[in-house]
Amino acid sequence: MIIGGGVEQVPAYEAAKKRGLTIVGTDISKSAPALALADHILLVSTRDAEATAAAAVGFSKQHPIDGVMTIANDVPYTVALTATELGLNSINLDAALCASEKLLMKSRFQKYGVACPWFSEVGTVEELECLTKDRDHQDYVLKPVDGRGARGVLLIDKSIDLDWAFEESKKWGDSGRLIVEEFVPGVQLSTESFIVDGVCYTPAIVERNYARMDEFRPNIIEDGGTIPALISEELGIEIDDLILRGASAMGISSGIVKGDLVIDEKGNPLIIELAARLSGGWFASHEIPAATGVNLVDAVISYALNEKVESEVLMPKWQRAIAIRYWFPEPGKIREIRGEKQLQEVPGLFKHGFFRKVGDVQPPIKMHPDRFGYVIVEGEGRTEAIARVEKAIACIDIGLE
Repeated sequence: MIIGGGVEQVPAYEAAKKRGLTIVGTDISKSAPALALADHILLVSTRDAEATAAAAVGFSKQHPIDGVMTIANDVPYTVALTATELGLNSINLDAALCASEKLLMKSRFQKYGVACPWFSEVGTVEELECLTKDRDHQDYVLKPVDGRGARGVLLIDKSIDLDWAFEESKKWGDSGRLIVEEFVPGVQLSTESFIVDGVCYTPAIVERNYARMDEFRPNIIEDGGTIPALISEELGIEIDDLILRGASAMGISSGIVKGDLVIDEKGNPLIIELAARLSGGWFASHEIPAATGVNLVDAVISYALNEKVESEVLMPKWQRAIAIRYWFPEPGKIREIRGEKQLQEVPGLFKHGFFRKVGDVQPPIKMHPDRFGYVIVEGEGRTEAIARVEKAIACIDIGLE
């Protein structure tokens, strides 16, 4: 069973098909693109854990289910509850709750001495003002405790209207609860790790690109990333240890762990967040296999089926450079998309896609789903990959009304 039928879940369906597995796909929309690859479909919201579990249990009485997973879908509790109800392999429900609720997650980090930025729950504008009173010297990040996709994630600096920020962030979470945390300047990293027998394997680390922070503030919008990240071997070992301890604090002893980290001014890694799932943005499904030869999607399928994941399959077979960037048009109705032919001629072009088409409306950029599209390229090294991806981005001209 694959929870979710969106476009970023397609690689999991394709991987399962390649292994000869029968697929049960779930999504609230019967037109979700990945469901075209499913053998059976359950129309249920991925974010409704109880309904998904009930539908799975009912279906399994006629067609037994052997594993449950997702990719690029921040619904760890739905996956864990469904697997638990079916008696299948998964992280436990407590760990899934930790992965779903940022305040609970960070409280566990604090309890077990796992390095992370300072944080606090904030219930009123007055509390926010009190907690961030030193804004002339320090920036903070405000976000929903249960948000996703950078929705409602705001940079709090001395110029921001706190009343507006509080209400804006609050409306993007399900619970209405907010968390404020210290914004730590430094290199930000995305990690994709798999834990086996008490060892954390991280085949690739992405250096996240926040070069457009000033353009989009107070919204915090990532513009892709680059593999390999510019970190030392020693720092990589330290990051593996930190992720392992962070996962343990959450109650995760095996399986996939996606990390968002920052390296502070002293060179120390801190965990911003950990997620108990495969990442989106084509990182797990395309970038890591291209850069290292490691197929984490296949590893997660094996884990869900309670098959042994050997450490050898998690070790890089090669090291290549990969870069991804996004398009950020001005808002308006899309009249024309020019330059795709030139884009396809860029050396090293690996994959690209547009989230909107002619006639659609491009919204203002406030969160990650507002980005227009992406392009991924590969190169012999970082410098070449970055140069190629910048050339690729420049090929596309989006005409707006």
